[in-house]
Amino acid sequence: MTSIGRVTGDREVVVPLLVHAENGADRQVDALLDTGFNGYLALPAHMIESLELHRLGREQVTLASGKTHLVGKYEATLAFGGTVHSVEVVEAGEPLVGMALVWGFDLRIQCIDGGQVALERLS
Repeated sequence: MTSIGRVTGDREVVVPLLVHAENGADRQVDALLDTGFNGYLALPAHMIESLELHRLGREQVTLASGKTHLVGKYEATLAFGGTVHSVEVVEAGEPLVGMALVWGFDLRIQCIDGGQVALERLS
């Protein structure tokens, strides 16, 4: 299994990601794992701008509250799970990793402060 993150004392799963920027200024992003988010990655507008991500258009998203919003949709390249992925990114208030990014993996979370978060590709 490959370690991909950690559990905080606030009971959040933090996954550090290296997002490749169009301008060559790659950025380390600490994203929260959100199992209620079925997309790949969500980033705040200021991060999307600084990474100069390629805009794909707009997408309607439904929040946990049930409200829908029309947000920007972008494309990013990132290293995750031992491979490089091209993923869709939606604009959000904070960095989030969604279920689409961990789909096809066995995800293990040690639910204690400082616990390890690890994954292994399913065959």
